[in-house]
Amino acid sequence: MPQVAVDFVKAWEEAHKASVTEPVREKATYLLRTVGPRIAAAAIGLSDARQLKRWAAEDGREPREHHVAARLDALYWIVRAVADCYSAGVAARFLRSANPQLDDEAPLVVLASGEDQEAIRRVLVSARAFLEG
Repeated sequence: MPQVAVDFVKAWEEAHKASVTEPVREKATYLLRTVGPRIAAAAIGLSDARQLKRWAAEDGREPREHHVAARLDALYWIVRAVADCYSAGVAARFLRSANPQLDDEAPLVVLASGEDQEAIRRVLVSARAFLEG
């Protein structure tokens, strides 16, 4: 089992701060590079990655819908924290895998299908629990 290279509390807090302060372009670029276009788009609830790639390419572009922007921020927070503690591959597997804290749903499914803050909160709680071990 791999050792957590970074203190998870510090990684979690830094990832949160970055999710609030980084521009959309940086978040989209990071997600495309770290977990790939299919996983990132699916977790945000986009039908394909074209919009995510536009956000990465064009400075100043923002998601129109509030719930899409909230999902983007949460996804960035989760991926950044998990990747910093483990790796990009672990972050992608975390998003795709059945999670007992989410009634055995994959975090990306819960995040993408949630229309409210409760779904985002549930996925964030499951990610933090994963990091806590």
